[in-house]
Amino acid sequence: MLAPKTARLLSLLCAAIVLPLLGLYALLMMVSSSSADSGMDVTSAIVSYVAFTVLFAALIIVTVNFALQLSREAKGHRQTP
Repeated sequence: MLAPKTARLLSLLCAAIVLPLLGLYALLMMVSSSSADSGMDVTSAIVSYVAFTVLFAALIIVTVNFALQLSREAKGHRQTP
């Protein structure tokens, strides 16, 4: 059980973590793209696109869900599973 101020701050922090995750995702997509001059072949690039998309989607969903739970706790709403 957290104090409401602490839960509100952590909720905002969890929501703010999404932007660097999206930036890292964009950087990894740019690095793993195939080009005519260099880079990976098309099959490896597609496999890495799918893997990075699934990984970052899961991380973002968990982070947003945790932020919402902390926000609810800061408001005093408690839900039991």
